[in-house]
Amino acid sequence: MNNKFVFYFIVIFFFSCANTEVDNDIRVLVKGFVVDQDNMPLQDAKISIYADANSLGASEVLLGEGISDNEGAFKITSLFGSNNLFYVTVELDNHYSKYRFQTSTEEYIPDDLVFDLGTVELVQLTNFNYTIIRESGENTILNYSFRFIEPSCTEVFNETILDVENSQCYEVRQISRQLNNIYPNIEDSQLIVPLQSQVEFIYSINNAEFISQIIDVNILEYEFEFNY
Repeated sequence: MNNKFVFYFIVIFFFSCANTEVDNDIRVLVKGFVVDQDNMPLQDAKISIYADANSLGASEVLLGEGISDNEGAFKITSLFGSNNLFYVTVELDNHYSKYRFQTSTEEYIPDDLVFDLGTVELVQLTNFNYTIIRESGENTILNYSFRFIEPSCTEVFNETILDVENSQCYEVRQISRQLNNIYPNIEDSQLIVPLQSQVEFIYSINNAEFISQIIDVNILEYEFEFNY
């Protein structure tokens, strides 16, 4: 076997094992509630707990997992490691957003060995399907943007304090494009957005003043068509 390969294998193995074995037999409790945007409990949401040294050669290690009960509650006893990253993911299926709780446990262990995530909200998602067709003839140019809510939430904590600057939770995102003689149309494109949210469509034809249109996305598989 190649000596270089053996060396890298040993390094990766060492760091991977260290993630979960640093603190030997310490166990922590991860608990909380999972609800939807209407504050209704979500059953069978999957909760996964990971450690990651976040360094060269290290990989994430699953420390524990479980599901929420019929009241949306979960209590999971998990392994624990002193690592750069300790995080918990909460997800149900592709019809709901995902949540991530993240902190560093290099120098932090909760006094009661409990990570209480409180109430975790997963919002229902839908597809925003859009088609834009040029009908006005050659040389008409359309500049457009869609502004929408990114359907995910990551909350970063410094011990028990939310780090707002490094957290990203349902933030507004914008995509922009130009349609012209080379690419006059865009068909069957899709955004994934929270149900009951708004999408802003901003456009300009032949460099005229931009026009804004607010779209209420209140049904599943929303269809948006625009002709210019």
